[in-house]
Amino acid sequence: MPIDLSTEYSRRSDDELLQLATQRHSLTTEAAAALDAELRRRNLTDSDRVEHQRFVKEQREAALTSRATLVGHLVLTAPAIAAILLIPFFSLYMFGRFLFIYYVMTGIAIAWQWYLVALPNWKKWLTEKGAQQEEIDSLARRSGLAWPADAAIGPFALHTAAAAICGVHLGPWLLSRWYVWMLPLTGRTIHIPTGNDHLQNFELVIVPALVLGYLLARRFGRFAAYAWVLPTVVLAYKLLTFTEPYASVLAASGSMTRFKYFFVIQRRIPTFTAGFGGVDPIRIAVQMTVVAPFYSGLAYSVGALAG
Repeated sequence: MPIDLSTEYSRRSDDELLQLATQRHSLTTEAAAALDAELRRRNLTDSDRVEHQRFVKEQREAALTSRATLVGHLVLTAPAIAAILLIPFFSLYMFGRFLFIYYVMTGIAIAWQWYLVALPNWKKWLTEKGAQQEEIDSLARRSGLAWPADAAIGPFALHTAAAAICGVHLGPWLLSRWYVWMLPLTGRTIHIPTGNDHLQNFELVIVPALVLGYLLARRFGRFAAYAWVLPTVVLAYKLLTFTEPYASVLAASGSMTRFKYFFVIQRRIPTFTAGFGGVDPIRIAVQMTVVAPFYSGLAYSVGALAG
């Protein structure tokens, strides 16, 4: 039974008819004629059709904007916040408060790297949905998704964390690999490296820092030469607030004693005996968590300048 197009169109709403008018190229001649007749009967003109197209476009853009913002915060912001919160929490649990500030920097650095990877993919997804590049960039700024990728804190945190890791973790690890891999080639008697070996070669933390600073500066040049800033601030604070552990509270500590405490490295690990074998364990901890990052931060910055 043939369809009465006039009756069919008379049952449609104005919006449905205007939507059909925007797709008239897909209608048959009879259907187009019946549609035009119904539009004339309702006094719907081309300006109404254009206005309807604009309204539909705005509705689609609003829906896409809301969805894109939600997806952006789920895949960009949520993992970044998780990194910033969980990594320092993990450091407090595993290492205590001594290195907390550097693990905050590590969390920020990882979050920034995540933004650098995830933000272009988010923009690509929107491009495939038909959004224009200018609209995508504007949406990223309005929804707070663009600024972390461009902020100075990202590269500063990256280089600060990398330098600290060289001083605290990478330097001792490389020294242990030297004992395990290289010493057997020389024919010398080898032994499992201990904390005493690390302290006796304490200043070698600058070697991996120099190399890593040079390499990372070639890829992420911004603020690479400023890896020394935070370790220097931490060391300066420790110097200014230093009091001799066994001195009277009424006696001021001398500047020479102050500098010796930090920079004259103790070369032996404390022992579990009376008096800790004549070694101050707190001083050892300070030298490994304050002085080592300071040395590696300076070396890292030098390597970055060379790069």
